[in-house]
Amino acid sequence: MSMGVSMGIWRNVLLVLAGVASLCMVALAMVSHGLDGYYTVFALVMALGGVLLLWFGVTGRPLGWAWVAVVVLTLVGLALSLLEERTGICCMFGYHRGLGYPWPWLTSHAEADTLAAVEAIAASPQELAKHVDPHYLLVDTAFWAEAALLLVTPVALVLRRTGSRRSSQSPV
Repeated sequence: MSMGVSMGIWRNVLLVLAGVASLCMVALAMVSHGLDGYYTVFALVMALGGVLLLWFGVTGRPLGWAWVAVVVLTLVGLALSLLEERTGICCMFGYHRGLGYPWPWLTSHAEADTLAAVEAIAASPQELAKHVDPHYLLVDTAFWAEAALLLVTPVALVLRRTGSRRSSQSPV
């Protein structure tokens, strides 16, 4: 077995495993929260992306250059998701701020002795120390990667099909 063939097999196995993992995350989200709020968008993207990953793994179809576009769009999605902000005053005098979508992966937290002090903290949350939640970052990365895959795949297939038509036509 040549190196290229064995690499192709491992690529396909990895894609199938990623697709199965995606569908398992969908099942977990549905069991734990149903179709509630952003879980609906999360479940839809992850389910369609999981099926697409399975399709790539089972058929062995290459996506080629389009994987670069998926990576770039994933990073853009993660960066833009920081515009989504969730804040709250809870637990008597605690303040929490989370940035990221669908889950807040960049968080800040502070506690104070009075409600007035917590409200003062909430007035300027950008001054709080930020912490990356690695679990939410991993899930958000998977979400944005699969959203990017759903956008890039049709474009790549159309471009491949139009490119093969041009090369099969003989010049007149």
